[in-house]
Amino acid sequence: MSNQPQFIFGYGSLVEADSRAMTWPAARYASPAIVKGVERGWFDQVPGQGYSPTYLGAVQSPSHTCDGVIFPVTEQELAAYDKRESGYKRDKIDQSKITMLDGSKAAPAGDIWFYANQNKILASQKYPIVQSYVDVCLNGCLQLEAGYPLAREHKFAESFIRTTTNWSEWWVNDRIYPRRPFIYVPNASTIDGLLISVLGIDAFNKIQIEPASWERH
Repeated sequence: MSNQPQFIFGYGSLVEADSRAMTWPAARYASPAIVKGVERGWFDQVPGQGYSPTYLGAVQSPSHTCDGVIFPVTEQELAAYDKRESGYKRDKIDQSKITMLDGSKAAPAGDIWFYANQNKILASQKYPIVQSYVDVCLNGCLQLEAGYPLAREHKFAESFIRTTTNWSEWWVNDRIYPRRPFIYVPNASTIDGLLISVLGIDAFNKIQIEPASWERH
């Protein structure tokens, strides 16, 4: 373990405060940032016997940029996130590749890590993108826009969608009440509007409502 301060760059569900806090409560607070040289995309899967979605993954890629959050972790906290992201390989990010959106002039000094994919496996009928996961990620983006003027100026949520690769026709709306999502997803209308604005109405209309969602109470 390095003697340097340790940080994680979260680019998917870790963007949302509640999602980060599920692993470690102290990680609720994080700073928005843009990283050059990282590609985020829908290409992470956890194969198994049951149903599973395709998650967001990331790889080193000089031609891409990725917005997300940076938060400090202790050695114990880092181990907890390593366990959470066990299917990924932890890679280091050079501070020179980072632009902070919290007013800081430079990235924090220390080791900054992101969880990288070793392989790309795209969404499929068996492993689709699921709306509940999209909602978590974009809700985190909207939280950042509400709390950080530079993130709002950057259009953080819109940029998140634009810089994410491999959006797919294999995408299901698994919200608890897909026809009235605001009951459990207050930002549903805003999220849907962003998806339509960036990806287009045709792509949005191809999202399938998961039949099982009608049976939930």
